[in-house]
Amino acid sequence: MVSYQSAIILNHFEGLNLSLSALKISDLEQLNNEIFALLSTRFYCLKIDHLIKRIGIKLLDLLI
Repeated sequence: MVSYQSAIILNHFEGLNLSLSALKISDLEQLNNEIFALLSTRFYCLKIDHLIKRIGIKLLDLLI
């Protein structure tokens, strides 16, 4: 399922007929943000609050 969604994303951007060198940095940042937003809504383990909780648990384990 992940590879299918990745293929859809890649096909969408390949259809733009733009090379990475032709994109502005701001365009790349926006693209990165949009892809991360899509992934984080699809996969709970990528959500920021979940990552913070995992880090917090690991830090508490180290302190004990």
